[in-house]
This record gives sequence, C-alpha cells and structure tokens, in this order.
Amino acid sequence: MSAFSLFPFTFHLFSLLLLLCFFPGCGRHDSARHAAGVSAATRPAIAITPGKIRPPLPYRIVSFHRGRADKELIRLAHDLGFNGVQFQIEWSTVSGVKEFARRDAEEHLVDYCHSLGMQVTLWVHELNEIPREWMPEYLGPVDAGNDKLFALLDDRYEWMLRDAVPNVDGLVLTVVETEIRATDTDFLAKLVALLRQKTDKYRKSLIFRTFVWYPDELQSTMAAIDKFPADQLVMSKCTPQDWNTRGISAAEIGHVGSRPQIIEYDVAGEYFLRNTVANCMPELLKKHFDYGIQNNVSGICVRVDRDDASVLNQPSEVNLWTLGMLATGASDNLDEIWNAWAANRYGPSAASGVITALKPTGGVVSEMLSVGPFSFSDPRWPLPLADEDVFGDLWQNWWWDKSYLPARDAAEDGDPAFTAQVAADKAAARLQADRCLWNLELVKDKLSPEDYQILKTRLLSNQVQLAFRSAMIMATLHYRRLASAPDQGARDAANEAMRQDLEQLRQVIRPQYPPAQELKYLGTTFAVGSPDIPREWLYKWAYKMDQLRQGQDPRAGRWTKRWYK
Repeated sequence: MSAFSLFPFTFHLFSLLLLLCFFPGCGRHDSARHAAGVSAATRPAIAITPGKIRPPLPYRIVSFHRGRADKELIRLAHDLGFNGVQFQIEWSTVSGVKEFARRDAEEHLVDYCHSLGMQVTLWVHELNEIPREWMPEYLGPVDAGNDKLFALLDDRYEWMLRDAVPNVDGLVLTVVETEIRATDTDFLAKLVALLRQKTDKYRKSLIFRTFVWYPDELQSTMAAIDKFPADQLVMSKCTPQDWNTRGISAAEIGHVGSRPQIIEYDVAGEYFLRNTVANCMPELLKKHFDYGIQNNVSGICVRVDRDDASVLNQPSEVNLWTLGMLATGASDNLDEIWNAWAANRYGPSAASGVITALKPTGGVVSEMLSVGPFSFSDPRWPLPLADEDVFGDLWQNWWWDKSYLPARDAAEDGDPAFTAQVAADKAAARLQADRCLWNLELVKDKLSPEDYQILKTRLLSNQVQLAFRSAMIMATLHYRRLASAPDQGARDAANEAMRQDLEQLRQVIRPQYPPAQELKYLGTTFAVGSPDIPREWLYKWAYKMDQLRQGQDPRAGRWTKRWYK
C-alpha cells in the first residue's frame, strides 16, 4: 500500500478548516489589527553593528538578474551592510552591455549605487558574438595562439571600458553559457590576462567565476586559475554547478591558492519556486557560510531577484538578512538574526509568532523539491515522466561526488528501502507544513490583514505543493520499482502503489479553492487567497503516467511551457 493512502482525507479536512478563516472577508480585519502591522512608511531603520562578532568580509555584494534592479532593494542591502551591487547579463556580452548601458542612462542605477558607497560590477560572457566558422569573417579556431581572435577581444574590452560602461567599477567573467565555451586551460589563462590588462588600465576590478557545467571543465578551469595572478578575484557558487537545497559544498571553495574568493548564493529561489512559496532557509545558508569561513573566503555575492520576483518584503527576505549579518560580522546567532528581521518587517509584537510560523519553511521546501539527497529534476519546468532522466541534472550530487552513486542507483531502481525512507521524510515534512499554518493563526491578530493574507497564501502553497510533489515523487519511485521488480508479486504491489499515488495527486489538485486575488501592498502586487497549483500540467502528467503504468506510449507531444515565470 502507498505510504500516502491515508493522506487525502486528513489533508482535505485540514484544508476545509483553513478555508473557514483564510480568505478576505472571512477573518477579522479591523483597524486595530491594521495598526499593529508594519507598512512601508513605518518600517523602522535597520540598526545592526558590523564587526561585533568578526571583522566584516571585504566583499559583500548583492546581485540582480538581467541587468535590472529595484532601488528599494539596493537600499535595503546597503542598510544591511552590503558594499557592492552586481548586475547579471545572461548569454550575451556586446548586446547585453549595450542594453545595460541604455537602461542605466534612463534609471541611473550605477550613480545610485555610488551614492550609497557601493561598488558596481557587471557580468560579461566569453566567447560570444564572434564570427562563426560558417561566416566569411571567421577568425579561425578558438585557441591561445589565435592572434586575430584576441585582437577582436582587445578592441571589444577597450570599447566597453572606455565608451560603453566607463562608470562601472569592474567586470565579472563567465566562460560557459556562451556561444563557444572557453574552459580550455591555456586559452582561459590568456583570456584572463587580456581582461586583467584592460581592467588594470582603466582601474577596474575583474572577478573570475568558476561556474561550469561538467567536472572535466572544472578541472581545466582550476588548472587555469593556478596561472592567474595572486591577487585575481575568484567567485564560486556555494554548491556545484547550479542551485540545490541538498547540494554539497563546491569543491573549488578554499582551493584557489592565496587568491581572494567570493562565494555566490541564491536567496531569491530560481530553483526553489521563487515567491510562490515561503522559503526561509537561514540554517542552510549559515551551514554554507560557515564552510566558506573555514576555508578563508573573502566575501559573498547574493542573488536577490529573478525576473519579476525578489526577496523584498517577502518571507525569503530573512535569507538576505542572514547573509548580510553573517558577512558583516554583526551576528553569528540565527535566533538574533531571525528576531532582527521579523521585528523590522512585521513589528516587535508579531515577531515571535511569525518566526515560529516561518522557521520550518526552509526544510519543508527542501523536502518538497527533493528525493533523498537529490533534487526532483528541475522544478523550473514541467517535471519529466518516471522513465525519463529524473536524477541526471548536472547539479545532482553524484556528478561531483561519486560516493552518492549508490543512492542514485537506489533512486533509479525504486529500491524499497530508499522509497520507504523518502515516504517517511515526506510525512514528517507534511506535519511541519501543517504546524506552520496553525502557528500563523496564533499570531493573526498581531499582523496587518495584508501581511496575514500574504503569509497564509505562501504557507498554504507550501502545504499543497508538498502534497502534490510528494505524490509525484512516490509515483515515480513506484514506477521505477515496477520496471525493476524481480517477480510478479513485487510488480503487482508497485503497480497498485503507483495507481494510488496518481489518485492522490488528482485529489490534491482537484478544484477546491476560489480564484486568487490581487493585493497591492508595499509597492508590490501579491497574489493571495489561493495556493499555487499548475493544475493543467499536473493532470496531464498524471494522465501520461497512467499510460506509462499500463505499458502505453505517452510520448504524443512534448511540454515546452514553464510553470513559473
């Protein structure tokens, strides 16, 4: 029997109780409660003491997606002790720099950062926008001896630093996610030497990112770093390749010689469902931060937005406070950090209750997106069917640490012991998600009606997302067992468990909530009143999984649309 066979009744009974007090008009939203909340106008100034625990790290950077930024969020970061702003440009170099320069001329982002005493760095990607081999302007193969190619790059960076973006303080080089990958050791060493020549000439900084896709690329990149100057800034993600709440620490942390190293974090949740859920993860962030401190890192770079979603005024804002207070040496105590954020955001009287409601959410979201030590494919996209490459994404731990291979094999085969442990972990997370909602009710009268609605919606989304993803994960593991079972009895048991998983999935996502409403608050439009459920995709997934379970080919048509924007 499926470990989730008793879940639909208890889940929906609980949901019914929630609906009685959840939606606008059902609760008491009087003026006294509104006065207890914290508005943008009444949110107090931030008072932290840098250097109280340890000297501040030299580099404390917040990073914005696609060359855009929210000045209010820049100001918040400044008040938390950050001293740098980084603008990410994806996939392009010349066109991306031109677009950033155009936007900066309109919005004066660089001037604003400088007015706060914050240095500005800008991503570039190589190799991009060079003539390819099918063009008559082709310059020849990409290697360290290609003088024509390096002459083009010389002109490019002369133009960039002299004319296009002379007001920025530095560049950040990424060598993958480009038209031509630039991870060959000799080529990379010469490329960095050229960029250092240009940035030194114009008195700019250069940060080199170690981000790559494959272990062999990391090996050649690290060999190139050995040839870099001793003062070359290096930036590495806290986990290998891409973001993963179960990810191990990146192997390159602490292994760049005497060169200063900055560690990159994502607190906005590109891979963690962004603002559709409440994801407060100070404990996980401190774990990675402490590992960096043990390895003598020199700074942090924290991603705070993705497309139109950011941490500002969201539950995930506590993640930014955590890294800011740790990096400035203002505190090393998570309870102190939680209290500082919650009192500032929701008011002193509500702080303790909000913390109790939100503290478990990092663990809930991590469990919602994971299968044991692995992420459940890529949560930014509609999830694959059970016979596809669910555990093969490049950020999975087994790519970077072979000790995870036995666990990967157990997941691939739907091993019964592995599956039972996953089911137990999901059940424990469900209890945590339920408690978060109950604890929010205890602090309701100390919150503004707007903050209550926002938190209620996020926590209900945590509960429902965990429920339907758990059903999908269990169906996937039971299908894997169905395919690998040693005898007919085991196959029949796996088939029945999978059938029940799919029925549970349909029960969770059936229509039961009113449409979401728009709430304009704190300069942002929030969707409230309904959990985030991509119902059509989920019904389609369940339909195709049933075909797969019955031995039919479900491959008519492919998904191309994202769930989350």
